[in-house]
Amino acid sequence: MPKECPSVLTGNKPYILAFVGENANGILDWWTRHILEAFEHFGFGHCVVDMLHPDWRTALSDALAAGKPEFCFSFQGIGMNLQIEGQNYWSQNQIPFFSYLGDNPYHAPNLHAAQGPGLQLLYSCLDFLQTYRAMGGPLYATTLRYGYRRNPHADVTPWRARGHQIVYVKTGVDSARLRAEWRHLPRSIAHVLEHCTQATLNGATTTISATCAAAFEADDIHCGVHDEFFLSVCSKVDFYVRAVRAERMVRGLMKQNATIIGDWSHLNQAGARARFVPPVAAGALDALYADAQIVVNTSPSVRFGMHERIMAGLFAKAAVVSDTTPFLTGLLAGCPSFMEVGLDEAGFEAQLDETLSGALADPDMPTKVAVSADFARQEFGLDRFAAALLEQVGLEQYRRQVEGWWSFPPRTHARNLPAISG
Repeated sequence: MPKECPSVLTGNKPYILAFVGENANGILDWWTRHILEAFEHFGFGHCVVDMLHPDWRTALSDALAAGKPEFCFSFQGIGMNLQIEGQNYWSQNQIPFFSYLGDNPYHAPNLHAAQGPGLQLLYSCLDFLQTYRAMGGPLYATTLRYGYRRNPHADVTPWRARGHQIVYVKTGVDSARLRAEWRHLPRSIAHVLEHCTQATLNGATTTISATCAAAFEADDIHCGVHDEFFLSVCSKVDFYVRAVRAERMVRGLMKQNATIIGDWSHLNQAGARARFVPPVAAGALDALYADAQIVVNTSPSVRFGMHERIMAGLFAKAAVVSDTTPFLTGLLAGCPSFMEVGLDEAGFEAQLDETLSGALADPDMPTKVAVSADFARQEFGLDRFAAALLEQVGLEQYRRQVEGWWSFPPRTHARNLPAISG
């Protein structure tokens, strides 16, 4: 029996088999385990298999020998594409598998490449689902709003007595180094990259993939079946834009009484008022945010999503200062402690200074953060996320009932059909 799996596997209680694998600071492992705790409220036990552990195959075999899971769950496609003799193991054994994906498929298409009945991809935002559809993804896929756990430290320290005025947690990427790599690319690809990054950094209102598709078309380039051209360019644009925008925020925070956590060694920190701290483990973030008056966020290059830093700040009863989109502004309309800054606008640093100083001086901010935390718990709580995922489990049960409904033979491309004469 795997040591991580509870004794419920020896009884009759339904259980969820979850898969984890290490990523930056262990955030996905941390998140998975808290989601599984939420499923306990719905009567499910759980077993966790760490696929980076050298003995993960034995742990998986022990769990499956003890009983068939109700369904499997992971982030980022971890474990979903397990193959046995060329077939997806979960499909072959009729075990539903649901994977939650918080990155665009153009970054690592292999994480989104599983195929087979009973597998579902759940995307954190519409941008990612749109890319998967454009790629002709074969699985049932939909969007599902994030869930975040209640912060156990949120009420420990009153807002005005907190030890950090401003906290920003993000490890930096040297945008100049990324840009220097373009010199070695074919001219046509470099031109598309230049066009798309400038358009996005100047406030484009379309998704990265839509912006890149328009740029290819404008340059009279049709990629045909070679998705690798398009997806790799989208990924490079996304990473570069993300790096530039994060650097803009850090430079704006350098003159503030801020704590910046992550490796920013590529930036000149001489004369900075802000403190730079090495990266911390995901499990330490709740306590950190609950000791901050303001949590600062920069978002990935998405138009229809929300980064978990925003939820973490709201749940910690901290004010949140972030770039935004019309979608995000509408989603957080019930959060008076959420404040927007125009990261891509001229005069951004002056606007940031005014926003931060205004938030710190606001006599009503303790009330605002409490109202926002209540809203966040109602809208983004893990129980709500678990309930929504269980609806997808019900959808898979429905699929099995109607499997085989489509009875026509497979579609044949028109050019293979005989000509029809009058």
